[in-house]
Amino acid sequence: MNKTNIIFAALTSAVVSISAVQAAPTPVATMGNNFSAAAIAPLNEGKSTSYLAVDESAGIRWLDAKGKTLAHLNQPAELLDSRLSVVVNEKGESKSLTVGATVFLPEQQPGLVVLDSATKKVRELLRLPIPSFKIENLCLSRDIANNLSIYLLDERGTAEHWLLLDAKGNQRIRHLRNLPISPNSKSCAVDDQQNLLFIAEESIGVWAYGADVETAPGRRAVDMAAPFGKLIGGAEVIATIPQGLLAIEPEQKNLMVYRTANNQFVLQQTISLAGLEEPEGVSAQYNATTKKIDAFIYDEESSQQQHVQFDWDYSAPVAKTEFPIVPVTASVQTQVMARFGDAADDPAIWVNKKDATKSRVIGTNKQQGLFVYDMQGREVQHFNTGKLNNVDVRYSVSFGKKVVDVAVATNRDDNSLAIYTIDPDSGELAFSGSVATNLEEIYGFCLYQSPANAKNPNGILYAIPNAKSGEFQQIQLSATNTSANKAPWKGKKVRSFFVKSQPEGCVADDKNQRLFVGEEDVAVWTIGAEPNAGTNVELVMQAGDVLVADIEGMGIYQGKKGNYLVVSSQGNNSYVILDAVAPFKVRGIIRVDMDAELGVDGVSETDGLEVTHFNLGGEFTEGMLVVQDGHKVMPEAPQNFKYVSWEKIRTALGLE
Repeated sequence: MNKTNIIFAALTSAVVSISAVQAAPTPVATMGNNFSAAAIAPLNEGKSTSYLAVDESAGIRWLDAKGKTLAHLNQPAELLDSRLSVVVNEKGESKSLTVGATVFLPEQQPGLVVLDSATKKVRELLRLPIPSFKIENLCLSRDIANNLSIYLLDERGTAEHWLLLDAKGNQRIRHLRNLPISPNSKSCAVDDQQNLLFIAEESIGVWAYGADVETAPGRRAVDMAAPFGKLIGGAEVIATIPQGLLAIEPEQKNLMVYRTANNQFVLQQTISLAGLEEPEGVSAQYNATTKKIDAFIYDEESSQQQHVQFDWDYSAPVAKTEFPIVPVTASVQTQVMARFGDAADDPAIWVNKKDATKSRVIGTNKQQGLFVYDMQGREVQHFNTGKLNNVDVRYSVSFGKKVVDVAVATNRDDNSLAIYTIDPDSGELAFSGSVATNLEEIYGFCLYQSPANAKNPNGILYAIPNAKSGEFQQIQLSATNTSANKAPWKGKKVRSFFVKSQPEGCVADDKNQRLFVGEEDVAVWTIGAEPNAGTNVELVMQAGDVLVADIEGMGIYQGKKGNYLVVSSQGNNSYVILDAVAPFKVRGIIRVDMDAELGVDGVSETDGLEVTHFNLGGEFTEGMLVVQDGHKVMPEAPQNFKYVSWEKIRTALGLE
């Protein structure tokens, strides 16, 4: 019996023994010498099956189902990952192609090749800069917006994440971020559908990370080496299958099959690879026609790819909500904060009524103070006035005998309200004083300005701060005996009301005299804005599949035919837009994706936001949404704020 038949017999025996208790795996014949390659990727496209193979000596080959060479690129390479149906734009023409990521030798330069069925060729598409480290392994990632990126593993403890192609198929080679991983990480694989990056750490186990570039660093254990898990000696190579993961225990010569659906990692079965000498690689693909997994195990001793097939119960996930999340992009981003960490929090928009192009975005830095940006995102002022959390703006406020615009923010240093005047011509801010509160752990905040009347021609200004305890206070603000921009601001509490747990988001609809407040883990509530409107809050929308906790910032957009409430759904990095009047009909959900051409990254983990309907000029003629970005990438940097054209939002959701 030759070596190939010995391997096949061993695999058959192993799988049959498992089938006695679980009638899933059924092996098929090995592929023979035609699949002599260090790395192989099965490419199952409909009824047609082919393979991409790379090798240091044989180069890059496109093989048919029987192993016959369809096309050959005479380029030595090592390591391989692939994606089907990738949009590639070349010379203005978009094609849907199969792509493979590999490392070109001897330069050790990562890049992409494409399999072009029209020309029957394998050709090089692009190369990344040569990294300063030896690439331990690589894996491709395709995000929800169809941007194609790649992870490059450095065994010293970093995964470099690079953008390759944008959603339109244009080449956009950009360094996105460095993801901290465990030293001695040997292999990686991405489940695009579940947004999971799996990494095998030598002798330790397998970890799951968020694959999307906007996901904050953090990991969960899939399986660990004994005695902490079911792996004996750890795993070094892995491959994803739909809602599942394959891992090889090299010393035990086992193929471990995990189900990874519903945020759980469960070992389904173990397949013996006893007939192999040195199983050092694995690739796999699901065949929707046969409902089986085709796995290929590379045996370094024989330099052969051995084929194992088993049944796989897979059902495509069903959308949890009737509202699909629609992508938009930001056009402008502000300069970043001075340092990393949880700093940027809440923005406000001040509209220059004389020249809207000179309007300002005012943002808090809860480690430092208040920052002011122009419409191009450039910092024009900042104030080191304490740990400011939330900020809001109002116009034409009585200031002694004068009328001014103001910005007010909550100061967590001393549980006070920090007040700034705004020059109506230049937009320049000046610190004007503080008002103490008796709140413990002051947190979220908004302003409400009552309608003008004969007695109060500029209305009455109310601050609505809240505390982590769930208490909201309504404080009437006034200033007399003014001197320059400073005045003895006074605050008079006129009402308190409560939610049962920690709040933060708050916005006032001045026109309709109504407040909207967020209880982070529970719901959005509403209550009348006037002091005599009582203390009972009414439900607007509960947290769930549409509005995913934490419920954070919120703003009111005054549309031509009605007002919209915009709420940060932090739990899934999106924004829910609903009518600001009962029955509070949901109009849609958006997320902010990267614009690779502009170099503006997407947005995640948004705390505060603000929106305006005013014409701010340029692409913001219908107003804009400003959001805090909790995780700045492309390149990695401290937090900042992003500006999104309301026209993009209106068009994406079909709003009036």
